[in-house]
Amino acid sequence: LDIPTNSSQQVDTFDSSSHPMFRSVATTVNFNKLRKRLLREVREAIDTYQMTKPGGRWMVCLSGGKDSYTLLALLLDLKWRGLLEADLLFAGLNLDQAQPGFPTDVLPDFFEKIGVEYL
Repeated sequence: LDIPTNSSQQVDTFDSSSHPMFRSVATTVNFNKLRKRLLREVREAIDTYQMTKPGGRWMVCLSGGKDSYTLLALLLDLKWRGLLEADLLFAGLNLDQAQPGFPTDVLPDFFEKIGVEYL
């Protein structure tokens, strides 16, 4: 999770307002605005389309691309804030695109590193 920072915009290197796995990520004003907007819009979509109910369970499949890591970050942050009432189960899926030497261990290693249960 290397986020490029512009030293003139750097806020701090410890963000206590986000999920613990993201607290060591260097933050900028622009990054914080984007993160807050994405969290708000995801939460609004969940409410608008009635995507969850108390006690609900979600299986979230991640491919390992940038959008998957973003989804993981947003859902964990919403769950940590108490704004997502569903239990989350993550599944790391690597599509075999017949690329020689494709590393299939990246997602499982990342899940273990951050302490997220997965299939």
